[in-house]
Formats: sequence, C-alpha cells, structure tokens
Amino acid sequence: MISLIISILAGFGMYQALVMTTDELSHIWCAIFAGITMIACQLLFGLYFRKKVNVVSEAIQQVIAEGQEKIQRKANMFQVKPAGGIKHMQKLLEKDQEASIRKALELTNQMEPLWNWSLLLKKQTDTMRMQFHYQLGEFKKVDALLPNCMFMEPLAVAMKMARQYKNDDPKLEKTFKAKKRKFKGDDGVILHSLYAWILIKRGETENALKVLTEAKEWTSDETILSNWEALANDKVKSFSNAALGDQWYALKLENPKAPRQKMKKRFR
Repeated sequence: MISLIISILAGFGMYQALVMTTDELSHIWCAIFAGITMIACQLLFGLYFRKKVNVVSEAIQQVIAEGQEKIQRKANMFQVKPAGGIKHMQKLLEKDQEASIRKALELTNQMEPLWNWSLLLKKQTDTMRMQFHYQLGEFKKVDALLPNCMFMEPLAVAMKMARQYKNDDPKLEKTFKAKKRKFKGDDGVILHSLYAWILIKRGETENALKVLTEAKEWTSDETILSNWEALANDKVKSFSNAALGDQWYALKLENPKAPRQKMKKRFR
C-alpha cells in the first residue's frame, strides 16, 4: 500500500517538475516519462518487499523442516530401541512438535512491519498463524483469526469447516458448496471426506452418500471409493478417513490409533 502511494507521488512529482521546464506540446511526453518513473518505483519496491518476505518465509519453513527431521529421528530410534513405552514416546514427540510450531509462530511477528507495504500480506500472515494455532489446539485463537484468512489451500478450508462443525455454525454447508467447485481431483478429497464424515455424525447418511457419489465422478481416490462402497452397502461403521493420514488427523476430529508395541520373545 505504502509502496503504491510513494510510486504515485514520485511519478506526479516528476511530471510537475518536467511540465514547469517544457512547453505545452511536450506535456504528453512528460506524462509518459512520469508514468515510467512510477512503474519503475513500483517494481523496485516490489523487489525489495518480496526479498524481505522471502527471508521470513524461508526461516519459517526451515524451522518446520528441522522440527520434522528431529521428530522423525526420534521415532526411528524408538522403533529400533523402544524405551519407556509408546505413550511416553508420543508425549516426547508432541512436545518437540509444539516447540517447533511455537518457534515458527514467533517468526511470523517479523511479517508485521511489512503489512503496510501489501494489502494481502496481513491476510497471508493470519492464515499461517491460524494453521499453527490449529495444530497447537488453541481453537479460540483459530476462531478469532478465521474471518481474516485466505483459503487458497484445501487444508485451510477443511480447518474452517471443522471449526464450523464444532461451533454448530449454520454456514458450514455454504462453505462446502462454495469451495468444492474450486478444489477438484486430489485437492477435493479432504473436503468431501470431511463433509461426509460430518453428515454421518449428524445422522444424515443418505446425504453423505450423495457427497461421495459426487466425488466419485472426478476422483478415483481409494478413501472416497471405499467409503462410498461402505455407505452404499449400509455399512456405516466401516466408514473411515484414516487412510488420509496426517491430512485427516491434522483436523483433530479423531486421534490416530497408537501402534502396538511388539513384545520381545523370551527363550529359556
């Protein structure tokens, strides 16, 4: 926003300066030159702004990547050499994940001084923060941020739908119908699977089947197909979104089943 204003002022100032030193026939060339000056200023500000944003974005991505690597290493070590039981290990991994997310969340504060330079950056920052708070289970903060978010990715939309379900928001159906047109193929799997799950929880099994029937027309995803088959054969208990993995469990509507720890065989 500020960059645009400065560019306009620079162009206008250049125009005024040139007009004062030229005759009336040259005014059109003055206007063209002033316009070029304005565009050049805008490009320079754009490059500077983009560089600043990229530095922060890359730092956030690095924190998340390093956190995931640390968690994966601990998980692999536990599989090779179990210690303390599965629940104890899960708590350790969750603690590491929380520390990583909070560190990334803190880095988003570096975006705030740049908000005035872009109309969309604040919305992008709020969307990022919303997803971080969602992973931390801080749903009051999530609900406060949702009205300011941009929903350019299916998981962000799914998070909004999940909160609308938990808050009994009557706009849930409207959100699904509006966004399902945008996300097709694999991108639409999580939205249709989530909405079908919600309808089943509300006792609307027939409507859930309609949702999955619609999804079958543009995807061959195994989760969609198996759940459609389960509902079509009146086997509601067989409905499961577990195959979607982290994408499903990130919504925190269900908890993944803990893997069974293998018992070591004892020999006499």
